Amino acid sequence: MPSCLFTISLVAALLLTGCQKDEVHAYRVPKEVPPPSSAVETASTASTGPAASAQGGLTWQAPDHWEELTANGVRRGSFKATNAAGDTADISLIAFPGDVGGLAANLNRWRTQVGLNPLPEAEVQTTIEHQDTPYFHLDFVNYLGESNGLPTRVAGAVTSHGGETWFFKIIGPATIVDAELGAFRAFLQTLAPSR
Repeated sequence: MPSCLFTISLVAALLLTGCQKDEVHAYRVPKEVPPPSSAVETASTASTGPAASAQGGLTWQAPDHWEELTANGVRRGSFKATNAAGDTADISLIAFPGDVGGLAANLNRWRTQVGLNPLPEAEVQTTIEHQDTPYFHLDFVNYLGESNGLPTRVAGAVTSHGGETWFFKIIGPATIVDAELGAFRAFLQTLAPSR
């Protein structure tokens, strides 16, 4: 019995000693990512491929042959198209709050990306083709210039949705961008608001 009493006394002493420490421990726990909302629907399956995505209140469906890349920040969607010669075109879906400086300023940025000079606003307006989709009116442009001594093309569309200006752009060597223009225009037709 004395050894049992000693054991109980020892355990009680250890417990009381452990309770007297006033230490604070901090732990880092990864942020929990909520599952995708079941309310987000994909665009019509009548478009060019099954790779449907949704981001920031929009849905779209990319062609099968576009490789999806990681999107982050203002880049809500990112793809790459590659031809047999190994040329690649970058396809980006970017959204900024508000009008981010206006349409002419943004289109002039695209022009300088392919070595073209900026134009006065009135002249920029003459380069715009208006394209309607089932849900949006798009301002579409197609500029051919030069980068690193090679013909380079940028084509893209701009629209507003959810208090943001959305930019859909394809840029790269003219040979691949020219070959992808039909797929890019078909891709734009799949844009739809999330439901």
